[in-house]
Amino acid sequence: MVVAAPDTPPEATALELLTTQPHVVVDTDRRVFPYSVLEDNGIPYRVGRLSSDFLLVPYLVASAGGVALLRHRVATAMRALADLRIEEFPFPLPALGIDMVWNPRLTDQYFVEWLRALLFDVATSL
Repeated sequence: MVVAAPDTPPEATALELLTTQPHVVVDTDRRVFPYSVLEDNGIPYRVGRLSSDFLLVPYLVASAGGVALLRHRVATAMRALADLRIEEFPFPLPALGIDMVWNPRLTDQYFVEWLRALLFDVATSL
């Protein structure tokens, strides 16, 4: 989701917000996934503020302006705590993958099968 400050132009689309507003991002060495989609589509953006904490990003957007990219659940939960404008991300995003990795020498095959099935059942209900 594209999360923007409430005082952004109401007629601006999500894509316009992404290209015209400064981005609030978490200060990390890794590139956050939606930004790779923007780069792959040749969409320019500019980082305006870095945050050391992911949970501060919505508050910084609401109070200081700009935009950020957040997961839907996070954005909607944070909207109850901060005045935010939420728009759909303008490009399709592939689903997140989840990998389970065990050292094959330290596993109990039946336990791993049980845990894998349990995690699959829980993830399917989300």
